[in-house]
Amino acid sequence: MNEHLRFEDGWKILEQGIVKCSKLLEDCPGGRPTVNEYMNYYDCAYRMAVQKDQYCQEMYNSYKATHESCVCAMVLPHLMHKQGDLFWRELVKMWSNYCAMIRFTTGFLAYLDRCFVTHKKLPSLEDAAATSFFSPVFSYFNNEISDVLLTLIRQERDGCNVDMNLLMGIMRGICRSEVKTKLRSAVIQDTYLYYSRKSYEWIVQYPLQDYLAKVQETVQKETKRLIHYLCISEEEGSGLCLKAVSAPLMQAYENYTKEKHIGGQVLLQTYKTVEDDLLDRCSRLTIDNGLDNNSFSHME
Repeated sequence: MNEHLRFEDGWKILEQGIVKCSKLLEDCPGGRPTVNEYMNYYDCAYRMAVQKDQYCQEMYNSYKATHESCVCAMVLPHLMHKQGDLFWRELVKMWSNYCAMIRFTTGFLAYLDRCFVTHKKLPSLEDAAATSFFSPVFSYFNNEISDVLLTLIRQERDGCNVDMNLLMGIMRGICRSEVKTKLRSAVIQDTYLYYSRKSYEWIVQYPLQDYLAKVQETVQKETKRLIHYLCISEEEGSGLCLKAVSAPLMQAYENYTKEKHIGGQVLLQTYKTVEDDLLDRCSRLTIDNGLDNNSFSHME
């Protein structure tokens, strides 16, 4: 037990454990380690973490790299040549199997997670594993995964029946990974476009007082929706909602009142306060906070 364990020798053992568990990606029951195997992998990782010449950083880096290699070898081929519902169902299945896999592999390195990762303020092993899954998936299938997620969000917004457990399982996984900024940008851009289209419908469909009331109601609903989907704080959700929802809706309102030469005296005081508040908040917005400026060039 006191003998020094070289990284190459120790990681060979741990890698065997991860590769064994990767069989779960293809629903193979042989991917579950026995109790003795599990304890052997745990003991190996513990020794390399506490011995005088420890290998905590090396294990952390290799953990991420090995999981990404498993994803590239065993997940990406299953997603090839699939689109729409077929792509979605396969993605959900592979992510579910991957979650089963990392329940074991994070356990092997639980001591590393509790001590080294916390001390260094690194992403947890589960978060690192999420990045190892979604980073290659987005690299190879960015259009497919973005299209299917945005379509499902739009369908839910329009009142269609969507399996929210499956959708939120994927959304939460992405939000735990380092590709969450890609998802956030895509959702905000799509939301902006959605309400840009809706604004032209609503401004002619509703009286101005009802239009402004609908803006208020929509902002409240979409703030909650963004908080839920993007796993963000209420403050972040409110700020993003101003950019993606209030801005296009109030721009349409402002353009309409100018076009129709509707002056302030005609606007009822009951909703004039709402107008001033929303316009003032929207006028201070910049669309470049955390987003791709090029993708929003159409907003100018």
